[in-house]
Amino acid sequence: MKKALFLLTIIAMAVTPLLTACSENDEDTTTDEFANWRNRNEAYFADVRSNALHQIAQAKNAYGDSWEENCDWRTFLSYSLSAAALTNTAEDSICVQIMQRGTGSGCPLGSDKVRVFYCGRLMPTSQHPDGKMFDHSGQSGLTDKIFDRTTAVPVVFNVTDITRGFATAIQHMHIGDRWRIFVPAKLAYGKEERTGVPAYSTLIFDVELVQYARNGATLPAWN
Repeated sequence: MKKALFLLTIIAMAVTPLLTACSENDEDTTTDEFANWRNRNEAYFADVRSNALHQIAQAKNAYGDSWEENCDWRTFLSYSLSAAALTNTAEDSICVQIMQRGTGSGCPLGSDKVRVFYCGRLMPTSQHPDGKMFDHSGQSGLTDKIFDRTTAVPVVFNVTDITRGFATAIQHMHIGDRWRIFVPAKLAYGKEERTGVPAYSTLIFDVELVQYARNGATLPAWN
């Protein structure tokens, strides 16, 4: 009997560190996704911006005044800032990758109401290579469903009700445009945490502009 108890004690002592190690590793996996989050996000946005500027420079060099027709990248200074201001930094701008070109004429104003399909994600991590989705229009979180006009449901909001980065992009879009918008933390939620969004997060929005209406006008019926 004593021998059996002794063996059980030895087994318990051997297993406990393993269980503890597993628990710690699981916790580390969760923590590591957001470790050094601010610096990683700033570096990520800097890389995106560097690539965007490179693509734009190449297009301008090759196509001159027609570069916009031959380049799917854009950068836009925050709508709330003056282009002549000396204090503007890289994080005062957003980067845009054009995924689909619309045929609509004109763009929404800051005072307008818009109807869009969209999803919002964090920067890519090893746990979420496409970026963890924190928000989306419609019921389904599947990307092909979010933008499928036969099943998806767009949302309506005033341009002034959204973050500066998102609002900046919207004011350059035409109906039918679908853009991937990279927003630095400064033009998103900054040091504030939101549901599903840690502080100092670069945000990535896939957005399709469906409709817009001027201030005081009514949006057309959807479907």
